Amino acid sequence: MLITLLSDLGLTALFAFALSQTYQVWPPTHALPERLLRAALSLCAALVLALHEQASGQASGLSLVAVALVTLRYGPLYGLPGLTVAFLPGMDPVQVAFQTAGVLLMATVLRPAVRVDLPPGARLLWTAPLIFLAGHLAGHLAGHLAGHLAGAVAAPPPRPAELLLIVAVQCSALALIMLALHSRLKILSASYTYREQAYTDALTGLPNPRQFTDDLGRIEHGDHLLILDLDHFKRVNDRHGHAEGDATLQRVAAALRVALRPQDTAYRIGGEEFAALLPRTSPDEARLIAERCRDAARQHPPHPPLTLSGGLARHGLRDDPATTRHRADDALYAAKEAGRDRVLTAPPARAAPAAPRDPWQVLRGTLGSLPDQEFGPNEWSALLRAACESVPDVQGGSLYVPEEGDFVMRALFGFDDTLLGDRCPPAPQRAWYTLGDVAWISGQPRVLRGYAVETAAQRATELALSGGPQVNGAWRFQDIRETLGVPVTDDGHVIAFLNLDRFTPGAAFDAAAQELAADAATQIARILAGRARRARERRRTRELEALVQIAGALRDARDMAGVTAAMNAMSHVLLEARQAVYMQYDPASDTLVATGLYGFPEVVRDARLPRGQGLSWMAVNACDVIRVSDLHADRHAPNLHTVSGGAGLFAPMFSHDRLLGVMVVIRDAPFGEDDAQLARTLAAQSVTAIERAERIQAIQDGREGILIALGRALEARDFETHGHTARVVNLALTVGGAMGLSDAHLAALRDGAYLHDLGKVQIPDAVLLKPGPLDDAEWTQMRSHSLAGEDLARHIPDLSPQALMVIRHHHERWDGSGYPDGLSGTAIPLLARIFSVCDVFDALTSPRPYKHAWSVEEAVNELRREAGHSLDPEVVEVFLNHLPDPPDGPWRAAPALARPDVTDV
Repeated sequence: MLITLLSDLGLTALFAFALSQTYQVWPPTHALPERLLRAALSLCAALVLALHEQASGQASGLSLVAVALVTLRYGPLYGLPGLTVAFLPGMDPVQVAFQTAGVLLMATVLRPAVRVDLPPGARLLWTAPLIFLAGHLAGHLAGHLAGHLAGAVAAPPPRPAELLLIVAVQCSALALIMLALHSRLKILSASYTYREQAYTDALTGLPNPRQFTDDLGRIEHGDHLLILDLDHFKRVNDRHGHAEGDATLQRVAAALRVALRPQDTAYRIGGEEFAALLPRTSPDEARLIAERCRDAARQHPPHPPLTLSGGLARHGLRDDPATTRHRADDALYAAKEAGRDRVLTAPPARAAPAAPRDPWQVLRGTLGSLPDQEFGPNEWSALLRAACESVPDVQGGSLYVPEEGDFVMRALFGFDDTLLGDRCPPAPQRAWYTLGDVAWISGQPRVLRGYAVETAAQRATELALSGGPQVNGAWRFQDIRETLGVPVTDDGHVIAFLNLDRFTPGAAFDAAAQELAADAATQIARILAGRARRARERRRTRELEALVQIAGALRDARDMAGVTAAMNAMSHVLLEARQAVYMQYDPASDTLVATGLYGFPEVVRDARLPRGQGLSWMAVNACDVIRVSDLHADRHAPNLHTVSGGAGLFAPMFSHDRLLGVMVVIRDAPFGEDDAQLARTLAAQSVTAIERAERIQAIQDGREGILIALGRALEARDFETHGHTARVVNLALTVGGAMGLSDAHLAALRDGAYLHDLGKVQIPDAVLLKPGPLDDAEWTQMRSHSLAGEDLARHIPDLSPQALMVIRHHHERWDGSGYPDGLSGTAIPLLARIFSVCDVFDALTSPRPYKHAWSVEEAVNELRREAGHSLDPEVVEVFLNHLPDPPDGPWRAAPALARPDVTDV
């Protein structure tokens, strides 16, 4: 039983394969011949399965599967031939006929619910059993009725378990066939999509250069080739942007489709270059079609309207396709030189001059004196086309030109146009070349074949992914069988790189081909030499100007805030940054912390990036600048909701082996190698500035530590409570900040607060530590400490005059009754007025040998009473509005004593 079942399923699989092979194109067709073929194949399968079932003596009912399948796909008319199975020798004609009819009927009823060309789905779980159960039920009833009429005993119906097994096998066979058909259709669809993508221009939807080359190879005698080029198209991109340029190309492509006949085909074969093949066309008719195309393009103008120039060539009896294209190109160039906005017809090939034409001489004449800004896609394509025509058997090619430090794809042939503008950093370009420095500078050709192509491409891709822009997925490295690369050199500099490729096996690039390629590189160098020298001069000028600007911006930075502000400013000026942030390294948490922000929302500040996460840590691990052309497409770039640009540059900053942080710059346009070099220069100068700021901060911290120690020493000698100096300093800085003091004035206030009682070192202990009241002479001696403190503090280096004023005048009173100078009102320095309020408050709320500590409420009431008498009322008001908690805990309150004189306090 099992062997028979397996053999039946094998025959079913063979039938499924044969049926799937009747589908050869996408979208699938269902013409009458194809329907009849598939119906005949189903009938043959039903007959073979029935005969095999009869020979094995086991009833599997798989012959009904073929009938059900063709009925579900094309209807009952195509399933009726399946009734012939009933007339095979040894069959019960009535029972088999009714079984087949039952399947036909149920399949017809359920046909709208089942799609044979789709994969088996949930509907098949109930529709398939219904179809086959209907057949078995009809066959059993027919057999029973026939036996009753004949007076014979009818054959017993199959047992339920046996019937369920047969139906399950039939359903499985139907699902197997449907799965095979769906797989075949899916393969055809994928192949069709791949071909459409490989042979169609993504922007305009027209066939691309690859399809044009294939179709041109099949051109026949009497056909015409029309090549069209948009005049001054570069101005559209320069004035209105690339989006408008792309829209213009799409409008021109649509206009060409309308202007051409149904049998004609339009192509996009370059940046702004189009072509059309006009089969079986007379010269006059071809001329009319060409003029119609020129006029139609003008009806879809950008701003200002564009014009088309064209060259028309008729394919002769003995012409080869390359000659016809060459003649059409000559006619196009002639139309350009004649003033543009016209179509010229090429003379017949036999009328051409006998002397061979030097294409490089023409290019040197037309491109050699062209301004740099006018050198557009058409000119680059002309250079590459001339190079490809100079070397036999070239099937593809590309021309890379250094721009902003990277090699940028400016022309291509045989590849997808989406590669135009592709950027390749110098290191991957050198890896693709594979030869050494001497060969690179001397312009030595190199040839790669087979596995060597794959190895060089893999190495170049790895280097590109490690620190540069993403690799364009449209590259077809796997299709390249042989490649010839030549550095184009001038005065010891590589000013371009020429790739010539083949996609078919063989060794066509021999020594002679390499010599021809080297000659072509020499010709290209003659045309591009002046342009390259001017670019080098601009680059050197930019680098020198950048060094001057960076040095000037960082010269006056004395702290981290100043350094990061200067870094961000230089990122904006030199790198055209839309956003910038300095990710400072925090050794304690081993994270990068966002500090200095430019263009980022404040929510980004203090954001932390753990080690190993994000592009910043990738730059740290690489110990070099990395560039990303599209941050939104990079899986390592998190939190892009705060990023407003598309490209990113990440420059790590090290002081010797110590990580300082990472400079992050965001902008719209991709970063080039020149930008990366500027970023390295800015990072190196910033490291020096950060080290200087750290040294200055260390000196300031040491100086402040000395002042703190001196203040505490004075506390220990006087009646001051422990921490008085630190508390008063914090209070004074809080009030000063609330009153809008500058950083310099806050620093002076801090220094003066630390040293306010410095003069007490000259007061004898008998007076300073006297537990009782002081007499007049002792008070005079005590009040001299402010002048003595000022005199001593003058010997401290770098102490500001404002700090000296705090030491001298912190005992002056608002009403003029203070000492040493009896100043009143605003004549008292503001810093001294601020300190006086803070000093009185801390004295009131701190315990002394002669009093208990007052509560905060009592001290606040006292300040209000003294406002306008001994204390500045404005300072008191600010102090009370910004009264902070003490650093060592809440203010302590105790029962108040009788109010002492605030002057004594």
